[in-house]
Amino acid sequence: MKNIILYAILLLCVQSTLLLAQPRKSIIDFYPLADSLSEFPPFDKKLRLICQKRLQKRYVSFVGIEGEQKVLLIAVTVKKIRNIQDSISLSVEFNGIMPHPGKISTWGYVFDRNKDGKVDYMALVGGAAPFKDDNFPDGYPFRGEPIKDYDQNELEYWVSHCKLVFNHWTDDNFNDTLDALIHVDLDPTRDWVERKIVVQSTKFDGRFDDVWAFRQHIDEEPDSVEYSGTRVPYYPIGKSKDEITKAVLDEKTDIMILIQQAAKECGLTKDNFSDGMQEE
Repeated sequence: MKNIILYAILLLCVQSTLLLAQPRKSIIDFYPLADSLSEFPPFDKKLRLICQKRLQKRYVSFVGIEGEQKVLLIAVTVKKIRNIQDSISLSVEFNGIMPHPGKISTWGYVFDRNKDGKVDYMALVGGAAPFKDDNFPDGYPFRGEPIKDYDQNELEYWVSHCKLVFNHWTDDNFNDTLDALIHVDLDPTRDWVERKIVVQSTKFDGRFDDVWAFRQHIDEEPDSVEYSGTRVPYYPIGKSKDEITKAVLDEKTDIMILIQQAAKECGLTKDNFSDGMQEE
């Protein structure tokens, strides 16, 4: 009887350990929370530099809210950031009517979903652009038509729909390699964000096997996407066409690893990173 009880206790311990080791949320589940933060950042709070380390000829800066220990975002820059508040803009800025992400564009919100002290979810700034909604005018000007030819209503519509662009990158099996992303896809004929493409390697083997898109909300009826196991075509900001490949994921994986290394050198632990639970 004692052996049975001991076995039952051991089994419960093992199950608890396995549960703790499981992903808190996949990219599909976690995206709405991360997206909400990028849409509604803490404008009323002052940013502060928690720690800054130079690694591989880059400065990795961990930024939080004044008076708090949690990391809100990170920036990876060639030059040292001396004034966080003036360097990072949490909302879109403008040169005339052209949107841009501010002085520093190499930053993003980060999370540690499984609470192991390592960043495994990054919502990185990908630029700035206007986003389509359900009321997008049918006759809106196409790419290449001079801005000076827009009428006042078209200009106001453009400016009012401009936002920072965030692409989301995740390590969903927590092996320090990115295997899923959500990336903006522009209208092929206009410089407007048309939709967002979800790309996953559900077998974690580097091949894309679950690819689809959504326009407004991730839980809506999905759009189809033409893709192969190694390439996902899309329309990016500032280019006519591009592709998501494993090399693209590898490049962002290197950034994630750099952030993890810098966090370790800064002495940051799981208590310094959000797992998203407190926002729910």
